[in-house]
Amino acid sequence: MPSHSHYPLFVNLERRVCLVVGGGAVAERKIRGIIQSGGNVRLVAEELTPWLQAQHDEGTILLLGPDYSRDQLQEVDLVFAATSDFALNRMIAEDADRCRLWCNMATEPDLGSFIVPSLLRRGPLTIAVSTGGTSPAMAVRIREQLEHEFGPEWMVLLELMAHLRASIQAKGLATAQNQDIYRKLADLPLLEWIREEDTMALLEALAEVCHPWLGLMELTQIWNEAWKHSS
Repeated sequence: MPSHSHYPLFVNLERRVCLVVGGGAVAERKIRGIIQSGGNVRLVAEELTPWLQAQHDEGTILLLGPDYSRDQLQEVDLVFAATSDFALNRMIAEDADRCRLWCNMATEPDLGSFIVPSLLRRGPLTIAVSTGGTSPAMAVRIREQLEHEFGPEWMVLLELMAHLRASIQAKGLATAQNQDIYRKLADLPLLEWIREEDTMALLEALAEVCHPWLGLMELTQIWNEAWKHSS
């Protein structure tokens, strides 16, 4: 049973080096997330899944060899102990701790220094679900339930809000004016109109809130750009 709670944190992995030990399905899942987030992968594994082998062949990941050694922790930012060997994973975590490196353990999550939540992504929206390492399977179940509540229309909505925010800020209004517009936009039933594909109702409501700074023609262009980027 976990003796502590985890501090939720989103990390920028651009140009960061992640050492992953293990070449099975668990390691593949970890590496898919690392690559998607822009991280660089160094892999230690005897055997690779077909997908990992393809990534290695394409030069996306660097294979260090079949056996783990402590010197592989040099110039690394994050460590993932993703083998099925409990003793090996513990040793990797202990070595990482001595090197003051964050380590994720696949077999015993609470013995590592960080856990990876189950993620739901809808464009710029990321929802992370964690059970504190007590039940990763239950975290997946909760995420699957959230997938029904947060459908692809959220991608369109958030792209639209991002484009609106940039256009409004470009008008040079006072901060208080900007915040007032953002609040009014957030109060609109935009999701409902997007689901119903009622573009006219959406644009007319946006024009009413954004008047006189953004007109219907400019808002139509913003909508088209948001729709294109979310497709």
